[in-house]
Amino acid sequence: MLVMEEKVLRGLEKFEKCAANRDYDKKKAVAEVQSLLDNVVAASKKKDSEIKELYKEVDQLRKKLETTDDEAVAGYKMSAEYKSSLHMYCVESLKDAIKVTKEWLADDHSEINPDEFDRYLKKCRAAQKAKVTDHRGVGSQHNGSLDN
Repeated sequence: MLVMEEKVLRGLEKFEKCAANRDYDKKKAVAEVQSLLDNVVAASKKKDSEIKELYKEVDQLRKKLETTDDEAVAGYKMSAEYKSSLHMYCVESLKDAIKVTKEWLADDHSEINPDEFDRYLKKCRAAQKAKVTDHRGVGSQHNGSLDN
């Protein structure tokens, strides 16, 4: 009987040890999940705060736009920044148009050599430069030139 009681006691000890380990693992898992939830909540609050700040900035910009007068817009359009931006976008648009034209020539007019189109553009540029370098004061270089 003593041997049997000892086996039962050892079994109970093993059971208690397993139960304690499971309890520890459960508490550890719960703590990890809680930590993850806390991090997500904190990140969410931070993002909400950032979004609110962005909305405030957008509102401020809208108010500025509403109060901007025509003179300020006209002044900006006279600035070098505006002119360089306009020049850049115009040149890029022209380059894109030339690229599309070459693709169209290659696809729909294979009898026309795209190199001929390049030679034509060079001829036009040379004529443009000749106008600009004419010392009699005739002609001037256009800001939208592709020679930059």
